[in-house]
This record gives sequence, C-alpha cells and structure tokens, in this order.
Amino acid sequence: MRNIRRSFRAPEAFAGQSDRSQSDRRRGTRRAAMDKSARQQALLEVIHQERLSTQAELCAALAARYGITCDQGTISRDIKELGIVRLTDASGSYYGRLAGSLPSSNEAFLLSRLVRRVADAGNLVVVHTDAANAHPVAEALDRLAFPEVVGTVAGDNTVLVVVKTAGKARRVMERIMTIAGLDSGPHNGNKRERKKGGKSAK
Repeated sequence: MRNIRRSFRAPEAFAGQSDRSQSDRRRGTRRAAMDKSARQQALLEVIHQERLSTQAELCAALAARYGITCDQGTISRDIKELGIVRLTDASGSYYGRLAGSLPSSNEAFLLSRLVRRVADAGNLVVVHTDAANAHPVAEALDRLAFPEVVGTVAGDNTVLVVVKTAGKARRVMERIMTIAGLDSGPHNGNKRERKKGGKSAK
C-alpha cells in the first residue's frame, strides 16, 4: 500500500520540481539581462575615457576597471548593438561612437533627457533632476543594474545612489555622467547646456 500511495504523490512532486525549474530559468534570464546591461554601459564608459583599438583591449579594460569578464564574441555583439564603430584620425584607429548617435537603450535615452547634474559624496552619488523627475531616473538606474550599486532612493528632484565603497562611487558617478551626456569637468556634476526652444537651459 505504501508503494501505491507514493505513486499517487509522484505527479505532485514532479509538478513542484517543474515550477522550481521554471522559476530558476526566469531568474537566470533576468540576471543575464542585468549583466548585459551593466556590461554594455561599462563598455560605453571605457570607449569614452580610453583610446582602444582592438576587441582584446576592450575586454582587458572591462576586466581591469569593472571586474567584468567576457570573450571577444560577446564584445563583438555589444559593439553592433551599441552602434560602436572604429574611428580613424592622424594617430591611428580606435573604437568610439559618432557624434549624435542615438541612445543605445530606453534607460540611456531617459537619463540623457532628465539628469541635470551628478556629484559624489563618500559612498553616495547624488543625481539632480528637474522637479518630479527623480523617480523615473531612479527606476532607470535600477534597471541598468550597475554591479557597484547597492540601491537608490528618490525624492522629488534628487536621487541618492548608494554604492559599495567611496572609490566605486566615483566610477559610478562618471558612468552616469557619460550615459547622460554631461561634461566631466574639474568639478563634480558639471552641468551640460541643454537647448530648449533654441535657448540654452542654464
């Protein structure tokens, strides 16, 4: 009789295993998407700050600066998706993006339109927006899933980005400024002039 009872319970056990397997697959898919987003945003910052001419150099820079490891096949796909091209000048060739390139993602497009100023303070990055724009900016930063970031807190026109360490906060600040298209001058959060109706917004 025990064997008969077990045979009736088996379908339920298999159903539970199937549900767990599907849940694990969904988590794996979300994690892969987050890793891809973080890697691509890091790649954009690398080509903005360094002059690199080979895919091997791009891979090495990602590993050295952000601890992101990937093969050249992955980098090649990222280059195509992000619209990165090989540029040439008097000093040789290097990877970059043409001026006026369209944003690579909805998150990048949103940050480029809503972020006004960025600064770091200890292990915090302070992102300033216009009134009522902090929440969508915080959500975009959450979706970008920077590996150094612990979380975000949004007010009305300010987002606090909590980073693991002060040293990593500076890198996160620079990355956000790069995505948002802000000038990284001698002062933190140097604001870029934005044109609205033919006039520069100060």
